[in-house]
Amino acid sequence: MNKTLFYSIILMASFGIYAQEEDNITKAELVKDSSSEYAQAYGKHEVRLNALDLVVHPALHLYYERIVNESSGYGASLFINFGDYDATYQSFAFSPYYRFYFLNRKDFGASGLFVEVFSTLASANFDDFSSAFNDEDHFMFSMGVGAGKKWVNRNGFSFEVFAGVGRYFNQLDRGPEANGRFGLSVGKRF
Repeated sequence: MNKTLFYSIILMASFGIYAQEEDNITKAELVKDSSSEYAQAYGKHEVRLNALDLVVHPALHLYYERIVNESSGYGASLFINFGDYDATYQSFAFSPYYRFYFLNRKDFGASGLFVEVFSTLASANFDDFSSAFNDEDHFMFSMGVGAGKKWVNRNGFSFEVFAGVGRYFNQLDRGPEANGRFGLSVGKRF
């Protein structure tokens, strides 16, 4: 009787250990499946338009972002100024960036609060800033940080508010030392 009881306990314990291992594998597969399901449902690409630049001055500011996972993404923005230089000194700017998302919901991913690092290569005209500049464009390079918040709905449409500041590395005499990035952008994931 003792042997039967002993073997029964060992047999039940081995099933319990096997069931726990099976459970852990299932949970890991579930997390993997949910992120691939997210990528299929919402896509890993996002295109946005900065509406604030359209309102403040006639400029086109487009963004592309590649979603790496639920917590990060990288991309670039392209700024083209069609008006005068009253609101900004930049006539053209290209800015690659990398973002880290925090406090996001896993079902939409790559949303919520974010912090980004960026660099900007810009063609700028500082004639209005100082009389020392002749009406010429100068190429400027800056690096900086930004922060903001992004919302994404179930249809893949996004809305984002952000601000950032970068420091020029090839500063000209009597020119500005920094450039700012501000925006209200709307976009779509695909």
